[in-house]
Amino acid sequence: MNKRMIILQSGLLLVLCSFTVFAHAGNEALMALLKALHENGTIDANTYELVKRVAAADMLENSTHIDPVSRSEVERSTQHVPDENIARLKTDVDKAKPKFKIGGRMQMDAATFAEDQRRHNDGKEIRRARLFVQGEISETWAYKLQYDFTGTGRSGIQDAYLDYKGLKPFQLRLGHFKEAFSLQNMTSSKYVTFIERGLPHVFAEGRNLGIQARRGGKNWGFSAGLFGEGRDGASSDNDEGWGVSARATYAPLFEKDRIWHLGVSVAHRMTGSNDDLRFSQRPESHLTNTLLVDTGIFDADSLTRIVAESAFVYGPFHLQGEYYHTMIDRDITGNPGLDFAGFYLEAGWFISGESLNYKGAGGNFGRVNPDSVVGQGGFGAWQLAFRYSSLDLNDADINGGEADSFTLGLNWFATPSLRFSANYVNVLDVKGGPGSGDEPDVFQLRAQLEF
Repeated sequence: MNKRMIILQSGLLLVLCSFTVFAHAGNEALMALLKALHENGTIDANTYELVKRVAAADMLENSTHIDPVSRSEVERSTQHVPDENIARLKTDVDKAKPKFKIGGRMQMDAATFAEDQRRHNDGKEIRRARLFVQGEISETWAYKLQYDFTGTGRSGIQDAYLDYKGLKPFQLRLGHFKEAFSLQNMTSSKYVTFIERGLPHVFAEGRNLGIQARRGGKNWGFSAGLFGEGRDGASSDNDEGWGVSARATYAPLFEKDRIWHLGVSVAHRMTGSNDDLRFSQRPESHLTNTLLVDTGIFDADSLTRIVAESAFVYGPFHLQGEYYHTMIDRDITGNPGLDFAGFYLEAGWFISGESLNYKGAGGNFGRVNPDSVVGQGGFGAWQLAFRYSSLDLNDADINGGEADSFTLGLNWFATPSLRFSANYVNVLDVKGGPGSGDEPDVFQLRAQLEF
């Protein structure tokens, strides 16, 4: 007997057992299903009569005997079952199964500062402790809920959205999630090269409530959406602000271990009746509460943000950079419009030979998979990286400060889910703003578990 016949015979025996069990719960439905399978060609006449005889025998109360079904009968009955029908049944069953996943991350940080003019905070913290559930309700509906236990109540909610896949080729997302904007923003905090994102990340909108359409291919992606404000909406009795954002990415070079990524993001937002805005940034460390640059609150009617992004991966090496430009229309007549800007450039090298994991449809980077794993005879993946970032919040009547920073990083990926990082941050220069002339150094560590 060939392998195909063994598989078909086993499948039929499983169906026979299932039918006899389900017959107790609803024999009429069983016989109707059996007839339908015969009529649409899934099973032939011989198989139909054979299975019907077993099911009918089970219907008889106090039945004392059921004619045995011999191995030869089963084998003869399955000889004419088309392969495509069996494959179709298996596919239909797989599609009907709800899919469910639980995961999360834990990031523990510690930092010490070589202070210059102002005090910073040495210490340690749980940077993120997130748990998520995600799954598929059906072939067209999916969901995700992610909660960060470093927050409280609603402030801990990160992602809470539904995906609708029935509007092909687009996918719709509705709920609370990240606006598509910039490469370092769309790369998860689990997978960014450094412990904290670069200084210009202050311009990223983050997560808001809204609806977004997405489409992507092997080496390209596009997202556009309409958003309100965050999970709590506008404060007090103010009218909520709203915005639109879009991001397009394309990789003209998309090969194994060789990637060239290009992208652009555009976002426009109306501030609502609150009519104020503020930009501030720490020195690339979350542990200090002392701000490096800070515009303070100023009047704003609307703002438009643009980001140009590029990344290049060649084997164990990578280059990545983005330029941010933010234009602001003021709310108070006579106040001049504002232009703020920033950029960063980073480079990295996997000493152990691995490569960054690029996601073409999402236009971002994913999990690093070490070639050897600690605990399985390996030593993990080791990456050395540096970054230069700059942020300018000085313009017209706003003296927020201009800062430049250099970061040196070392990452050890012991396993695909366990990572340790060390960063040295040197604030090179601060001009203007509350931290003018303050140039601290930071040494920080992170232990990260992803599951």
